[in-house]
Amino acid sequence: MKTKDIHFIKWILVSIILFGIIFLWNFRVFGQDWTTEQKEVWDVVVADFEKFKKGDVEGLLASRHDDVLIWWGDKPIPYDKKILGSNYREWFSYDIPTKWELEPLAITVIGNVASVFYTAKWGGNILSGSGRDLETWIKQDGKWLMINSFGASCDKLPPCK
Repeated sequence: MKTKDIHFIKWILVSIILFGIIFLWNFRVFGQDWTTEQKEVWDVVVADFEKFKKGDVEGLLASRHDDVLIWWGDKPIPYDKKILGSNYREWFSYDIPTKWELEPLAITVIGNVASVFYTAKWGGNILSGSGRDLETWIKQDGKWLMINSFGASCDKLPPCK
């Protein structure tokens, strides 16, 4: 009788250990291993933030599709490319964000379209904040261009119309 109990306990322990190894291994793979395309898109997102740190309005606009719509969480409507340029200039004349912390959450690439979900913390000399963002990028003529973005503050939810 004791032999059966010992074998049963061993079987349960081995099962738990194997389950833990499989579960943790899959979690690591899902969270850290990115495809070449996903890495390429994430590099584009990071490079975009480097343009913010330089106050590079023209560089930012060049990385936006002509039909881009960007909706900042504190604004009542999305902005098109024309309005973005004046908003970037106004922001950078007041304060330039100098530090960023970005954390990718999920990146999906389907053909020449990519969706990127991430969180960000940023700060300048005057302004700072944190938020969650969804961006969509399209690859045209070998270059990734942002076609839309939606951001929401982590501290306060955006108002609804």
